Amino acid sequence: MFKTKIVAVAFISVIALAAVAAQSPRRGTTSRPSTAKPAATPTPAAPVPQPTPVPAANITATTLAVLEGQTISASDIETQVNEIILKDTDPYLHDYYTDPNKAIREARQRAVDSRVASMLIAAEAKKKGKTPDEIIASEITSRIPQPTDQEIKAAYDANRAQLGGADLESVRTELVNFIRNQRSQDLYAALVSRLRMTNVVTKSADVNAPNLAKGTVLVAVNGEPLRVDPINERMKAYAYKLEMRVYAARKQVLDRRINDLLVVAEANKRKVGPEEIVRTEITDKLKPPTEAEVAKFYEENKARIRGDLAGTRNAIVSYLQEQQQENLEVALAEKLRAAGKVQVLLKEPDAPVMNVNLASGASRGDVNAAVTIVEFTDFQCSACGGMYPIVEYVLKSYGNRVHFVVRNFPLTSVHPNALNAAQAAEAAKAQGKYWEYIDLLFKNQTTLEVESLKKYATQVGLDRKRFDAELDSGKYEPIVRKDLEEGEGYGIDSTPTFFINGVILTDYSGEGLKAAIEKAFAKAGKRP
Repeated sequence: MFKTKIVAVAFISVIALAAVAAQSPRRGTTSRPSTAKPAATPTPAAPVPQPTPVPAANITATTLAVLEGQTISASDIETQVNEIILKDTDPYLHDYYTDPNKAIREARQRAVDSRVASMLIAAEAKKKGKTPDEIIASEITSRIPQPTDQEIKAAYDANRAQLGGADLESVRTELVNFIRNQRSQDLYAALVSRLRMTNVVTKSADVNAPNLAKGTVLVAVNGEPLRVDPINERMKAYAYKLEMRVYAARKQVLDRRINDLLVVAEANKRKVGPEEIVRTEITDKLKPPTEAEVAKFYEENKARIRGDLAGTRNAIVSYLQEQQQENLEVALAEKLRAAGKVQVLLKEPDAPVMNVNLASGASRGDVNAAVTIVEFTDFQCSACGGMYPIVEYVLKSYGNRVHFVVRNFPLTSVHPNALNAAQAAEAAKAQGKYWEYIDLLFKNQTTLEVESLKKYATQVGLDRKRFDAELDSGKYEPIVRKDLEEGEGYGIDSTPTFFINGVILTDYSGEGLKAAIEKAFAKAGKRP
């Protein structure tokens, strides 16, 4: 009766919308749990089995919700939760769900291996007088052949079940990127293996040994130590993200179960079948989008749509219809919940408090404020651009009472102009025009090549001779690299990422940001 909303991959491949709540991925291995409200799908189904009424005194630690005196326990929904998680393409999520302790131990070792690989590439870059990106470009990127049609077809056939019925041409670009990414990983592993043979790598301690003291050196590369502290910090974020994804799956199934029961209860009150409730409240209210609505949507999103209006019209219509249906489903769920006696006991995992360094990030507001927000951003990331005006609007009401810091996290694998844009922003900061300059960057995300970056410098009144020289010389690249390295240490794999007093933001809406700020003020014992 109540089902999870799934947007077909075929549609996603045609139109990629940058919703504000979304983030731009770095590796694509993790995703932010949905904060969408529970929804009902207007598909008639058999009546949902009713839980046995249990006295409140018998509520146990496994009780997830109480509805009209009935309980829903973890065992009631775990089969469906298991199905959702096993359908996810991330094997690390499967491992964590099955055995979290083992999964974290393996993740800690992967984190060490990953950091050692980065140290080896940095050492090679220093030896050859190049940047790590230049080493990656010459040793990996330039050696990846373009996939053949036969290889693309083979990848399509092997992954057809995960493509939601999409035809090959609609997902060709995604398949090409998938194949290239696999080859990139193979070449990267081969490069690291070669570098291990030409550099001195000394292991000092097992990252999973019990009771490791702070500062313990795990491994050294040519004498440069990797200590346990950054690994511990990174694992806090990693474990939290996985726990949030498991929580999101449980909440999704629990919400569906609650809504099903509410529909059945409402149907019993009206003495009709459950499908009648869904029909009158949702199906009968659905209206096809008008041509004006379709055209308006296309104009507002055409920068992120592959194809013209005629070619994408059907996909847009389907999307708008699903959005309309989802809004009606949310309204029905909220209406029934407001009238019913529902107590949800499922608790969201507590976010860890990260020790986030402010470094030399651009900042505004009182440095001694009770609340500090640190954003890691990418100026070519559409989700960052979408979040930018929301942040500005929310922070305006706090004035100097919130300390806001911006650090760089350019996603160079997907945004070719992001690294230069980050360096340009640093050059603007050096002349005291950072905020004016990034305002132009976010408003012109599709034109961030070097010449445009220099043009924007003129528009905000920068000394062009100084700006151009600093940008061309790569003067600020070390600052950007440091931000990237530390961001990865905090477990960042997508942008934008916000930390409010060290706690990662999970609700990427204006209301969510404001609630997180208010919560931070409350914990600090101060009110804005």
